[in-house]
Amino acid sequence: MRALLAAVLIPALLVCGARAQDEEEPVKVERYLVHLTLGDALEDIQRVFPPASEWPITAEPRTKVKRYRIERAATKYPAPHTDIMWLGLKHGGLVEIQLIYTAAYTRTKSVDSLARDLALTYGEPHSNGSKFWWSDGRTVLRVFYAEVPGKDGGVELRTSLQLLEAKLFPKNESE
Repeated sequence: MRALLAAVLIPALLVCGARAQDEEEPVKVERYLVHLTLGDALEDIQRVFPPASEWPITAEPRTKVKRYRIERAATKYPAPHTDIMWLGLKHGGLVEIQLIYTAAYTRTKSVDSLARDLALTYGEPHSNGSKFWWSDGRTVLRVFYAEVPGKDGGVELRTSLQLLEAKLFPKNESE
């Protein structure tokens, strides 16, 4: 009787264990990007990216996030391949990092290509057209095309990477 029970239960337990491993386990999204960590203070940010000129600030009334626009020439040590960096601070702590890459880098690393690279670390992304994102409930990592003014007065699409607190992630993005 024991042999029969073992012959039935052991394979069943192995199948259940294999299913548990196959199920998607949430991947922790790293809160670190270009030598900055979400939660850093402005003083920490300025140690990593010393200002070469004053950084323009815009305030978003809905979220109460102060967003600093840092162009490549506005810092002594710009992030690699980055044309514009947006940094959002709320209550003195970093809650958002957005990198908008140069036109040359965008030609070599499209949104799809960058999303495929990140999928190796974070698994298959959620997507909505040409926007891709990963979330662990606390942090969101997004890849999408950002619009920047073109030289001819039009708009250029550039590869953009954004790391932000999940509570700032637009709810309509996941639809």
